[in-house]
Amino acid sequence: MSAPPAGRPAPRRRPDESMTLITEMMQRPLDPGYAAAAGKREAAGLSPATGHRSALLVVAALLIGLLFAMSALALRAPATSASRAKAQLIDQIESRRAHGDQQTRRITALRAEINAAQGAALRRRSEGGLANDLRRLELVTGAAPVTGPGLQLTLDDAPVKDGGKNADADPRNNAGPDQGRVIARDLQIVVNGLWASGAEAVSVNGQRLTSKAAIRFAGQAILVNYRPLTRPYVISAIGDPRSLAADFAASDGGSYLQSLKTNFGVRAGTAEVDRLTVPGESALTTRVARPVPSATATTPDTTESSP
Repeated sequence: MSAPPAGRPAPRRRPDESMTLITEMMQRPLDPGYAAAAGKREAAGLSPATGHRSALLVVAALLIGLLFAMSALALRAPATSASRAKAQLIDQIESRRAHGDQQTRRITALRAEINAAQGAALRRRSEGGLANDLRRLELVTGAAPVTGPGLQLTLDDAPVKDGGKNADADPRNNAGPDQGRVIARDLQIVVNGLWASGAEAVSVNGQRLTSKAAIRFAGQAILVNYRPLTRPYVISAIGDPRSLAADFAASDGGSYLQSLKTNFGVRAGTAEVDRLTVPGESALTTRVARPVPSATATTPDTTESSP
């Protein structure tokens, strides 16, 4: 190859001169045979491309759509069966819960009749002091309802999920990812704070708390006296409203409740009420009893009774 004449610049090479294969593919992507066949069809007045390709695309699209439809139906059947079973379980739970509530109301009514008859019998036997002692013990143990002024607290889940603004102020430690949900431990701490602040009687959603009652959890449900509670959770405490509210706010329970509100968005309200009614616990029964000698008895009873 001869050198270019003096004074004339050398011709510039194309940047893609070393990439002839790639350049050929980019400039003429269609195979020459296909291009020649398309040219013959155009010369004959026909379409450059045959219609088989479009028909195959339509058939493939229909087959894919049919497969998707069959898959959706196959996946939908178990969901429908599960939904039906869930609805049946919910109906059974609601039915048995209504039956349990009805039996509880019947027990309460029968207990009131028994107490009235018992008090009348003791008064006829001039055992008025014993009747008063029995009434006092019923109030202390929680067997009888209590009415009076007190404090009412309402707790509810946070309106939105919130993981907490301050991780160092977590009062529940490892309580789970949904920190905005009220859990059994929250109610336990708040109720213990009310007891420590001077509450005389406490109930949660109408369930009386006694020495035998407990606030438990089953999954995400909160149980009191083995009865599931639904939100919001209303805690009624009998006592002096002003001193009870002040002492509770200064207690560990009040600080814990304030921490739930501040860090996790748990909704909580406190109200002083002039008249509250805390029901009696219908599940309390007498396990051990012995007769009390009558104050008017002077001679032992020697009357024999047949079994």
